[in-house]
Formats: sequence, structure tokens, C-alpha cells
Amino acid sequence: MDKQSILVVDDDDDVRKMLCFVLAAEGYEAVEAHDGIEALERMKTDGPPAMAVVDLMMPRMDGEELIRRMHENPDLAGTPIAVVSGRASPSTGLSVSAHLVKPVEIGELLAVVHRLSGQQATKAVTR
Repeated sequence: MDKQSILVVDDDDDVRKMLCFVLAAEGYEAVEAHDGIEALERMKTDGPPAMAVVDLMMPRMDGEELIRRMHENPDLAGTPIAVVSGRASPSTGLSVSAHLVKPVEIGELLAVVHRLSGQQATKAVTR
């Protein structure tokens, strides 16, 4: 069975690499992107991931704009999204599957990832 890919989008190199390390140790294929622009390019090349872990505050294209563009793209609209950010929550009306506040507890992150990596788009909640 192929590993499920999880796209980790965070401009903080240390946080992004730590999240990828933890996800890889759990058997996922962790794919990195520094910001929303790089994330969209990766998904255009690699196809939709099983889920995305997205920071909200990033340069060039922030997480909110990335999430909006994912929802607008029929190929990406069903991708579960877990926001992991120092910000309290995404904008009202922005649909995400989960929101975790940094610094994130690894056990909490893994519980969300295990739950969402097989989740259908209809289970997304609006925050």
C-alpha cells in the first residue's frame, strides 16, 4: 500500500521540518512547502495530498488565501485541511477540518492527522 501524502505548509523551517519528521515516523509521506504559492505548485505537480497541514501566517501567500484557492479548485476542494497556527482561528466562514494552536502537542496533531487523512470532504467543519 502506498503511503498517504500530507502536505505541510509553514514558513518556519524548524516547525515544518519537525512536523514532517513526526509524520514520516508515523508512516506518511510528508511533502514540504514554504508558503501558499509553493504549496499550490506542489499540488499542481504532485496532485492532491491526502490532507494538508497549513500555517496561517506566511509570506507571499498566507494560509487563508491558500485555503480559499484550494476550495475553489475542484481537484483540491475535497482535501482535508488542518490549520496549525499561532493565530487563534482562521477568518469566519473559512472552512477547515481542524484547527490546532502553536505550539502544538504532537499527540494532538497525530490524532487529528490519523482522523483526517482518510476523511471525506463532507466532514469538514466551518470555524
